[in-house]
Amino acid sequence: MKKLFKCSAIALSALLVAGGLTACGKDDGGGGSLGDNGEYRPSGNGETTITFWGHGDDNETGVFQELVKQFNEKYKGQIKVNYEVKAADTYSDDARTALRQTKASVDILYVGDSDFKRYAGLGYLEPLDDYLKTSKEVVLENMWETSVNRFKYDVNTTTQDGPDAHYWGIPKDIGPTVIYYNETYFNNAGVNVISVAKEDLKAFNDGGKDSRGKTKEEYGIAGDVQEKGYFIDGTQRWFNNQIPMSWEETVALSQHVQTEIRTQTGRNNVYGYFTEWWFNYGWSVGGDCIEYVATDDAAYNGGYWDFTLMDPTKNYIVADDNAEGITINDVHYNAGEIISWQDKLVDTKASNKTIRPELTQAAASGKVNELPSQREAFVEFVRIGADASVAVETGMNGYGICPTPTSLGGDAGKTAAFAKGDLAMLVDGRWNVVNFRKQMDDVYNWDVAPLPQYKTYYTASDTLPAGKKVGDVKVHGIEAGHSGSVALSINAKSKKKVEAWIFAEYIGGETGQTAQSLSGFAIPSQKDLAMDKEIFLQPTQNPKNSIVFVRAAQYETPGDWWYLKDKAWIDDWAGLLNGDVRNGKLTLTDFEKNVKYTRTWDLLKEYTKKN
Repeated sequence: MKKLFKCSAIALSALLVAGGLTACGKDDGGGGSLGDNGEYRPSGNGETTITFWGHGDDNETGVFQELVKQFNEKYKGQIKVNYEVKAADTYSDDARTALRQTKASVDILYVGDSDFKRYAGLGYLEPLDDYLKTSKEVVLENMWETSVNRFKYDVNTTTQDGPDAHYWGIPKDIGPTVIYYNETYFNNAGVNVISVAKEDLKAFNDGGKDSRGKTKEEYGIAGDVQEKGYFIDGTQRWFNNQIPMSWEETVALSQHVQTEIRTQTGRNNVYGYFTEWWFNYGWSVGGDCIEYVATDDAAYNGGYWDFTLMDPTKNYIVADDNAEGITINDVHYNAGEIISWQDKLVDTKASNKTIRPELTQAAASGKVNELPSQREAFVEFVRIGADASVAVETGMNGYGICPTPTSLGGDAGKTAAFAKGDLAMLVDGRWNVVNFRKQMDDVYNWDVAPLPQYKTYYTASDTLPAGKKVGDVKVHGIEAGHSGSVALSINAKSKKKVEAWIFAEYIGGETGQTAQSLSGFAIPSQKDLAMDKEIFLQPTQNPKNSIVFVRAAQYETPGDWWYLKDKAWIDDWAGLLNGDVRNGKLTLTDFEKNVKYTRTWDLLKEYTKKN
């Protein structure tokens, strides 16, 4: 299984933290304190006003305006929250400017998962550990680890689990990414939709009903339904919105729906698919864009980062039927776990990386299965987004199923394209649900499905193991993808920290999480709330398959912008990728030769060099 916080591999020398770390609740001009019942409480000496910064669309800000109103009524005479809505496109700059100030102009604010490490290292944020120890509203054990733990960080070792790691914020919510799909387009293209989870396939094949209340016989499916996201049964095409599609299925379905809808409507600007993220492709096979190399080189604090976006070495996963697992490089791996980059290689420092002989022997004996390399996964991602006339690699053109980034024009463009029917499928986060309900419910039927996963299947030419049949999964990667999350963080310079915490509890606890979820744009941080039909799953509203978000919240991790203390190492190559490469002006071979790509190795090494 993919490790969530792989940055925890490094240990660096202590950083000088500007201004030091303020102890929880100390120097609190608001006068709040820890009560006899073990919970923080207002002072009781008059009303303390705190300033809260946020951002969002009209729906989100409307929800927070109501939450602030309710909070102020509850704590009337004790705490009053002044809610200031900031512009989303300048929010990060505004927050950084405010946090630098000697006197706090904001007490509690949103801090993105890409920013908090830098702010924590500069002493701008209040550690929340002591508050969390006593909280009955925000209980870590009840929250998604993939969300709450991304805001835990040791500024001295720059690790997630260092000896002085603190929580620098609590999640406002979590936004997993999924495939949004236009079911009206699917149906018009002759693709029927069923909804059967992997664990329910046997019962469905034995006559049980899917989550939509229909049996296989009622659908008219003749053969057994196997673990496929898209399949053909006789002359009928089927899409299972609870099973991840393979890479090949994703392309085939996109091409089919795109062709059919263009033919039926005469709209040649309709595309089958759009994604702007490579994460689920690389992570599904165990790849990544950076990997840690331990070294005794005196120039570094124990190691440095290698840029592995185009790493050509194959990846390996322990076979599902290998009950004993396997030990590689003195590390034991169980069935279904991918061998780490550090363990699969003979020498991580070598310029020409080679796979450990014992691992290739294990692959030959069937104890582990070979997976594509990170480079192969990245090529697949680029082909997904490239036009059929564009040569991505020698002998490999794009699939022609995605519009170019330029033609869409950014985040707002891609969501608008899906809403108005220019895209049959869109990979994006939970935050779009409210807009799609408003814009699409009266025009299209739409729903959500899991992200693609690397899979191959047994064919008639294979020697079938006992219990396997043609069409069963032969080799698979893991389900993977990224989620977004924003923290509620307290300004370390605030004189009203206890009052700010009480408000953070209100938003991060059941009341705030329920309100955000009912509105549709968020999945709650608490697992039990996320499984509640009325609060989150909302089976009477689109998307009716919201269980996909819940499953994604369990395994989706932060994007590469979270890995290190800032994004300086990403900006150049990502800008080139999302510009000339994805717009078809630059091949991957040229991409690898470009200085914006090659200088990344030098930039990465600066993060762990000794001062």
